[in-house]
Amino acid sequence: MCGLVTVLAPPAHFSEELVARMRDRLAHRGPDGFGLTVKPAGAMSIALAHRRLSIVDLSEAAAQPMTSGDGTATIVFNGEIYNFVELRQELEKEGIAFRTRSDTEVLLAAYRHWGADCLPRLNGMFAFVIWDSARQEILVARDRFGEKPLFHVTLPDGGMAFASEMKALFAHPQVPVGVNQAVLAKYTAGSYYEDGEETLFEGVRRLPPATAMVLGPDGQVRRRWRYWTPDYERIAPARPERETTEEFLSLFQESIRKRLRSDVPVGTSLSGGLDSSMIVCVLSDLRLKGSQFHQNSFSARFDEDPTLSEGDFIDMVARAAHVHSHGVSPTPEGLMEESRRLHWHQEEPFLSASIYLQWCVARLAREHETTVLLDGQGADEVLAGYQYYFRSHQLDLADRRHVFDLARSTWLFNRRLRVASQGYKDSKRRFNHEIAMPLREVLRTIKHPYGVYAGPYEVGVPKAVPGMRLRRQLAESVQYNSLPMLLRYADRNAMAFGREGRLPFLDYELVDWCIAQPDEVMVRNGWQKHVLRAAGEGLLPKPVQWRADKVGYAAPLDLWLRGQLKDWAWERVSSPLLADLPGYDLPQLRKLWDEHQAGANNSWAMWRWISLAEWLTMHRDGAWRNGA
Repeated sequence: MCGLVTVLAPPAHFSEELVARMRDRLAHRGPDGFGLTVKPAGAMSIALAHRRLSIVDLSEAAAQPMTSGDGTATIVFNGEIYNFVELRQELEKEGIAFRTRSDTEVLLAAYRHWGADCLPRLNGMFAFVIWDSARQEILVARDRFGEKPLFHVTLPDGGMAFASEMKALFAHPQVPVGVNQAVLAKYTAGSYYEDGEETLFEGVRRLPPATAMVLGPDGQVRRRWRYWTPDYERIAPARPERETTEEFLSLFQESIRKRLRSDVPVGTSLSGGLDSSMIVCVLSDLRLKGSQFHQNSFSARFDEDPTLSEGDFIDMVARAAHVHSHGVSPTPEGLMEESRRLHWHQEEPFLSASIYLQWCVARLAREHETTVLLDGQGADEVLAGYQYYFRSHQLDLADRRHVFDLARSTWLFNRRLRVASQGYKDSKRRFNHEIAMPLREVLRTIKHPYGVYAGPYEVGVPKAVPGMRLRRQLAESVQYNSLPMLLRYADRNAMAFGREGRLPFLDYELVDWCIAQPDEVMVRNGWQKHVLRAAGEGLLPKPVQWRADKVGYAAPLDLWLRGQLKDWAWERVSSPLLADLPGYDLPQLRKLWDEHQAGANNSWAMWRWISLAEWLTMHRDGAWRNGA
């Protein structure tokens, strides 16, 4: 929807001009306006600023900051409350009147009526700050999964500043722009997952997902709590497959219906994989059943690279769903030209050049005047979709002594991937068909079981006991070491082009349902995401519904590093800015580089240093302080 900035500081250290400069650092979001208001807060003043991307209720009456009718509560809010229609109806029954059609006003009214207890009622993606002058307190909160970002710093004068983007904070002269060396060491060691509060910028912290806090007007935290924690140990009894499939499809369809609520055009990203294809096909089914909307899809494709290309699957889904399909082929020249701007919007280095594909798709959507994009992020973490999860499933079956299921699932999984690999030249560029444990090896673990990895996470993660390996892995992926990074990539890329990404697989009611299901709902007969595949019966083209391979959102970086990116990339890998960093070993990187040039695929190992060098160059050049 937008971006927010909030500053709490003594009036002498404070100006509207300063807060406006911070607000203007937020990613460009088109000509939808901006706002700023200043309120007294005890001995402090609080400024709430906002930059708007209009999605629901495009009128000026829905602009922010928004103040309640009695003048006691003011909100700045980034995101969408998808169940605002239902909440509004509930509040109207309580005698509450509304003057706009916006979800912002519903959120503010929900707070006025229920206080912080409104948080569990919200179905959406959000980060918001509310100043309540009657209670003399500030409520700050972020959505369950962290789809919308929120960062904060403590100011030297005792105040605090919050912003949707870290670069907005650096427009404040009292906020230093330094590198967090401890976090940097984690990044160079390959263990930085954005799973904690610290960022790569010294002193800048992220508010964790599903977290809220109340501050007094003196900037002191009065209360902080986590309002949602998934329970992966509460497992429902097994039920007939048809029953669970119908329930899943009903929840998924409802999630999509809510995410269609918009006063601007809605489209879909379409990678050709199972998740985005299911969104496109469910939308098509809703359209055929009477929903009125124009359906566009947007894809990145590499038709000249048949091993990585998803073009055939994209075209198959587009034809089946009768959508207007638009495609873009990202180029290495484009990546070189736009790398600095891409890093400016991402704000921290990133582990894969595939982020540039998302960037190009968001720009493509803007070119076709489609403001909202439904996308498939979260499906793999919620539905056990990543192929490397299958090893955990194998070990769980061994822990439970389910020998027949273990043997059958392993044989089927390996056979399908082996057959799929035969359709591609050098298939390991696309996926690893030997990713599962060999059957003999996993059978040996029945007599000699592997230990269960325990750590480093505890909150929201089941106990480290045999039979819970997959569930532990999913809990960690959703909350800590996978999804948070992907959500950062998606949000920053969309916002850079004034687009809004919406993620139907992260509807909390759907996620809570999935978490409570037995493992066999997600993994059955060697098929991962089985319930999603079953729910796609009659909706998805069969070759997509039951495809065994999984390529992900992959750029042909291996080829680019041997071609057009070669000199540009090596200049960054060998940058003097990296020389003294922990874990940086130039001779070893030179060896990996030479192996890559000779035909090995070391592109992942190279890219994290390329991205880090680009980020550090922006530090050296003063970009984070002065603006890109």
